[in-house]
Amino acid sequence: MNRIQLASHVLFSYAFRPFFLLVGAYAVLIVPAWGFHLGGMLAWPNAVPASLRHGHEMISGFAGGAIAGFLLTAVATWTGRSPVAGAPLIALCTIWIMARVGAWLPGTAGLELWTWASLLFWAGLCLLVSRTLIGVRNTRNYKVLALLAAFLTAEAYFFSALGEPESLHRGLRIELCLVIGMILLIGGRIIPSFTQNWLRVNRPALTPHLPAFDRLDAMAVGVTGLFAPAFVLWPSSSWSGAIGLAASALQFIRLARWRGGLTRSEPLLWVLHVGYCWIPIGLALLGASMLLGHAGLWDGGLHALGYGAIGTLILGVAARVALGHTGRSLRASPSMTAAFAMIILGTLFRLLAPLAGLLMGLSIILWVAAYLLFLVHYLPILLAPRVSA
Repeated sequence: MNRIQLASHVLFSYAFRPFFLLVGAYAVLIVPAWGFHLGGMLAWPNAVPASLRHGHEMISGFAGGAIAGFLLTAVATWTGRSPVAGAPLIALCTIWIMARVGAWLPGTAGLELWTWASLLFWAGLCLLVSRTLIGVRNTRNYKVLALLAAFLTAEAYFFSALGEPESLHRGLRIELCLVIGMILLIGGRIIPSFTQNWLRVNRPALTPHLPAFDRLDAMAVGVTGLFAPAFVLWPSSSWSGAIGLAASALQFIRLARWRGGLTRSEPLLWVLHVGYCWIPIGLALLGASMLLGHAGLWDGGLHALGYGAIGTLILGVAARVALGHTGRSLRASPSMTAAFAMIILGTLFRLLAPLAGLLMGLSIILWVAAYLLFLVHYLPILLAPRVSA
């Protein structure tokens, strides 16, 4: 087997390898493309308004690819089954790429490719995950299947609503809620678990016992879940805003109980806590916007969830998963520590951008720099075989 064949074999041996590379590369392309469009230097296909196309590609495209890479890797761990690899993984990656190409192609051909490849991607991901979970009756994770089925339904709703801007906006709000829901479910498991394990080794004198999922967690998730339909269906309602503020407060309490401040010496952990923190911040901004009718707070809330929570957690989780599943030490390199700082600072600049136009450009530069650092540092890791113990 020559070097190229070996690299290809390794690349498609686990879903996190190709999808994290694809997501990193797309992050470097999609955000500056939006900036160039805002600056009048790049025209986007007009079958769907540019802001909606941008929103879809950040949520269903960028975040969707990251979800595929993580879940298809995690499912093998949850069930003890062999990971999805080889031809099925190549097919799913190809479909994801086709959807991204279709999003940029003008005319009917581009729209048709974008539509059908997007639907096929979510259908394929549902099939691959359900085949494993249902095959071993892993009922604990059937909630994941429900979320994936909802993603497929939301995609179908989005593309059926072409020509209806309000319905398209509603479809994107549904998909944003689903991504945040996936974070609440998976992040609520891995962040306290990773933190507890690290504290046990590195702070044995302290080692607080972090609470398992209990009534407070259920309340935080439940109220946030109650906010989701209000956010989707009644985004201008003051009572929707009140629910958003309540959800924010509960999510802040939930996060505080995970004791993230104790992990400040380990970037691979504190970046997850900071990433999750953007969720209650985003909920607070959205809730305040609904109560006050303030468009700037609405935009800030959306980007706290999108740029902040989703962008930061994808970067942090990808960095950690890639190290762990390739047999490497769970230590952040200086370049990745810098990348984490950039994505956090970039979120702050994006939220403050309405106050100064320069901050928008800086937020784009910091986003691109963070994901470029990820690609440069992790390309050789993701293409190389697992390190032997």
